[in-house]
Amino acid sequence: MRLLRGGFGWLVFAPLAVLSLHSQATPPDSSGSLPTFKAKVQIVQVDVVVVNGKDEPVSGLHKEDFKVWENGHPQTILSFEEHKGASPTQIKLPPMPPNVFTNYPTVKAADSVNVLLLDWLNTQPQDQPFVRKQIIKYLQNVQPGTRLAIFSLGSRLRMVQGLTSDPAELMAALADKKSGAATQASRLLPTATQEAMDSGLIDIMIMNQAAPAAVEAVRQELAETSALQTDERIHITLQALEQLSRYLSSIPGHKNVIWFSSSFPITVFPESGVPRQYQSALKQTADVLTPDQVAIYPVSAAGLAGDATWDAMYQGGGPSIRQENGRRASSQMAMEELAKDTGGQAFYNTNGLGDAIAHVVNDGTRYYTLTYTPTDKKTDGAYRGIRVKLVGADYKLSYRRGYYGENAKIKTRFAQSPSQNSPDPLLPLMGRSLPDIAQVLYKVRVLRSSPQPAPDAALAGANTELKKPLTRYTVDFAIAVDDLKLDLAPDGARQDDIEVMVIAYNRDGKPLNWVVQKTGVSMKPAMYAAAKRFGLQFHQDLDIPGGDVYLCTGVYDAASGKAGTLEIPLDTTTAAAK
Repeated sequence: MRLLRGGFGWLVFAPLAVLSLHSQATPPDSSGSLPTFKAKVQIVQVDVVVVNGKDEPVSGLHKEDFKVWENGHPQTILSFEEHKGASPTQIKLPPMPPNVFTNYPTVKAADSVNVLLLDWLNTQPQDQPFVRKQIIKYLQNVQPGTRLAIFSLGSRLRMVQGLTSDPAELMAALADKKSGAATQASRLLPTATQEAMDSGLIDIMIMNQAAPAAVEAVRQELAETSALQTDERIHITLQALEQLSRYLSSIPGHKNVIWFSSSFPITVFPESGVPRQYQSALKQTADVLTPDQVAIYPVSAAGLAGDATWDAMYQGGGPSIRQENGRRASSQMAMEELAKDTGGQAFYNTNGLGDAIAHVVNDGTRYYTLTYTPTDKKTDGAYRGIRVKLVGADYKLSYRRGYYGENAKIKTRFAQSPSQNSPDPLLPLMGRSLPDIAQVLYKVRVLRSSPQPAPDAALAGANTELKKPLTRYTVDFAIAVDDLKLDLAPDGARQDDIEVMVIAYNRDGKPLNWVVQKTGVSMKPAMYAAAKRFGLQFHQDLDIPGGDVYLCTGVYDAASGKAGTLEIPLDTTTAAAK
């Protein structure tokens, strides 16, 4: 577990007024450009799973047994550690004052973390019950102490159940119709019947001797609709992987994401052949996935593949045999590439999905961690390939195959409202019911303002359509500065660009009101010393209507691209947060 330098003193608010940085903050640059940050020494960490010919983990290897290359150049291994499956331990935080909350993790994880991702967005409806049944069957016979989390992906990512070693708790979450694990048809993934109807429409037009221009127009319209659906699925999938990776990033150890899906529309690294419009989004996702040791294990939700010839005869239509075989081969190639890039393993053409989970859990808890400092010191953001080899041994190795070098210049843009089309990097992490993120640790105090503002007072928050009555809340942040990438200026000041966001949601996830603050921070040595002790502090006011309200708070460090989030349930009928 990552401990804060200076202990836990920052977790308790100082016995003085919350420091406001508004007067010390440099105004945001309207051009959108941010300062250039100096590159720091980079350490690359690679987790390597080693198995023998029987697919069993190999233990007892040493540092001297491994060789590492980056872009074809040999690297010197700095550190080496074998992981054998340590059990998780509970972290006890000091008592928090009333109405003060923190996103500090309360569990020191085991050597590995296992997540089941039920991807209904990219899975055909007929395959989804099979996946659920296989997972329940696995949970009924799971090894005691196995720690799992379950997420689902539909129109957005949802946490069905956080990390737990209680199989009854996991099965209860799967059975809960409101958890997001229930089967659902994807509006963006056409079924075989829909595709057959589209193809049949073209055939009928040709048989009826429709004008070639009309046939081509219908064919073009169908192709454009399919392309738009695929585009939206890819972007939702990439965003979900980034959200999940940020959640896992604060948990030490190897992260195994067991991804159940009928189709895998993406790889991780935008190599040749990836359409240009996806390259930026793919790189952003890879930048989050790879440094945090997230290995993806794609599992085909379709199970054991039957004979396409028989299927077509039995169904009396549907895609052609060539189309079906081509689609299956393409999906399997995508699974293999995705697994290879991240250090996982692909599972397809099998009905034993529970066996696949057991295999990942067993192998993923036993691995070796190697670190090195790249001989190439450039920070140009270019892709760097990694190759690991064992000396004098013929074992199978799984590890991430590359990463992107850190850019010396990091730029970001900030939104003014919670719109799904916003370029704001923090907003996608601030949805209702998303898991808390602890890349940047902070505490936050939420109190009802006293006294309340006058009836004619200006509204606190960006939603000007709110209807009264409203209750004003004060939200005070204290951010751990050790988690921020602060640049040291020539005058000794520490500089950074920080975004703080608060969004109030109702139970259904509709935004009620929000406030977004982008601040250029410049702290002189004395102020930096105080921030080290009490946290970097920000103050926000927000007007909230009555009822069940969920307050999502978030912090984003523009220099490092790291974030912290925390959701707090409020009871606006009482004087304080729950």
